[in-house]
Amino acid sequence: MDAVVRTGGKQYRVHAGSVLNVATLEAEPGSRVELNDVLLVSDNGNVTVGEPTVDGAVVVAEVVEHGKGKKVVNFKYKAKVRYRRKRGHRQPYTTLSVSEIRFGSTTSTAPARRVRTAPVEEATEPEVPTAEAPEEAVVDATEAPATEAPSTTPRRRTRAAPKTDADAPTTEGEQPASRPRRRRTATSENESQD
Repeated sequence: MDAVVRTGGKQYRVHAGSVLNVATLEAEPGSRVELNDVLLVSDNGNVTVGEPTVDGAVVVAEVVEHGKGKKVVNFKYKAKVRYRRKRGHRQPYTTLSVSEIRFGSTTSTAPARRVRTAPVEEATEPEVPTAEAPEEAVVDATEAPATEAPSTTPRRRTRAAPKTDADAPTTEGEQPASRPRRRRTATSENESQD
């Protein structure tokens, strides 16, 4: 059985088991609400249209939760006069779950939900590696030199004095860092012209 119900100034087509968001209702979550403003009822092809509502038709719903919709931003702007107004709004709503539709002597109820159960798996113990290691893998600490792993964090830039060539450690195949260029000053320009 289907019905068209009006609540909060809007019309909703519902059937037993449907979930819908309507304008905020004064009801606690978990309570039942009866919607008497039914405009149309359809039962297996028999359509009853109300004038303006159908007498004796009631939609019973359960309040699931209260919430707020997506934020809508209202922004007013006028060019060249420094006029800006920004407002946000979230429309409150109530979520209803239709449990049954009653019309005269007939009642359409929501089918009972099946609860899914996860298959139970037998708990197995994870394999724990043994402390024995192959003889080839054992290395004496004195044989292998300790190398420092490169840092993964980026270096922080500072305004410290630049390093000189003598301070910079060099390794094979690596060029020493070049010195930064000197800024030209008025005295150095005059000296070069003389």
